Amino acid sequence: MIPLYYHEDYRKYSFGTLHPFDPVRFPRFRELLRGKEELKDVFEIKEAVEATHDDLSLVHTMNYINKVYKMEETGGRLSGDTPVKKGAPAAARRIVGGTIQAVIDASQGGSAVNLGGLHHAGKDYGEGFCLFNDVAIGAHYMVEKGKKVCIFDTDAHQGNGTMDIFYEDPRVLFVSLHQDPATLYPGKGYVHEIGKGGGSGYTINIPLPIDAKTSDYTYSIKEIVEPIVAEFSPDLIIRNGGSDPHYSDTLTDLGLDMCGMEYLGAVTKMMAEKNNSGHVELMLSGYGPRVIEGWLAILKGAFSLDIDLPSDKILSSPGELPGNKVDETIEEIKDMLNSYWKL
Repeated sequence: MIPLYYHEDYRKYSFGTLHPFDPVRFPRFRELLRGKEELKDVFEIKEAVEATHDDLSLVHTMNYINKVYKMEETGGRLSGDTPVKKGAPAAARRIVGGTIQAVIDASQGGSAVNLGGLHHAGKDYGEGFCLFNDVAIGAHYMVEKGKKVCIFDTDAHQGNGTMDIFYEDPRVLFVSLHQDPATLYPGKGYVHEIGKGGGSGYTINIPLPIDAKTSDYTYSIKEIVEPIVAEFSPDLIIRNGGSDPHYSDTLTDLGLDMCGMEYLGAVTKMMAEKNNSGHVELMLSGYGPRVIEGWLAILKGAFSLDIDLPSDKILSSPGELPGNKVDETIEEIKDMLNSYWKL
């Protein structure tokens, strides 16, 4: 069975009743899984432990960690969209703990899932609904054990915190497909952002235009992601990102349908199998009415689940040619990276 980490305290990861991040997603997804008889022997739902301060300090400064806890007591915001509410830091530690457990489970070539993905928190800052960066902490945990890690970030918002943490680290390959940063927070993730120093070439940003569809994703992944991941040959692939590339998302403007969401999971699993890598799925993001449906579609693809996808418009197929000048972006990325990778 595939371990899926969860804890009732995840729902305490909250920013207030009017905030776009609704923590009810966590128990609703748990109930969705419980209600599907065909999944009862697929996932083993395991209780996430709470990460320690030492775990957090793998990527965050102690000054920042202490700032978060002080702000919980005094009130305040890490950024305009990220207030620190009572109970949220402990819930974040629980999410971090679930990701650490997932990467440990997957590190021997297996697979695991956690409802995590707080990728906007950097070493000494928090923003974008993210207090602590579980994606980076999980990756660093494996790097400390001598493993090479690929973070494949498919969230519609570029993972600026994760990128910043590993920008000079060649042990972590950070690959992000995201909405054009000129049109969406956090305004980072342009093609020229490729890493620095020893990490040059190990950050790959693939910005996609508004309304990018499955055909745009499949072309980008086939031309850039698959060959670089194969050459890097990671011990572990962490795919991060929930349902916000779906066309119904209320904060983003991409154009994936549910079949496209399924593809994101399936192509990650395919790359892991080809490279004999462990495989972790992190799925926290998504806004609007179809968040948990998108999560289920990703898991269907990642684990070849025998379930029907939610009804949806079919917006494009993987075999179609890319549109919106995606092919020009891909050629620009190849020119930028061909001295680092065989493209």
